Amino acid sequence: GIALDEPGPDRSAIARQELRRLQAALDRLPPRARDAVVMRKIEGLSRPEIAARMGIAEPTVSQHLAAGMAALADFFHSETIDPGEKP
Repeated sequence: GIALDEPGPDRSAIARQELRRLQAALDRLPPRARDAVVMRKIEGLSRPEIAARMGIAEPTVSQHLAAGMAALADFFHSETIDPGEKP
């Protein structure tokens, strides 16, 4: 038996499901917030690089990032809580 570094079919299915959830959450963001989040968290760009690409000031990038990340957190948090559950 040789150990494989590849994930099993169950792990691959879970990863695909998680990617679909992330894409659905990103699709719900306002376009500017989505662009800023994708550039920062997926592409790894700095705030100055994002500002230059988007043609906006760095503080505005920070506002888009904050709004986008808060919306993503709300999306994922609301999915994990049973609506009938008390906090």
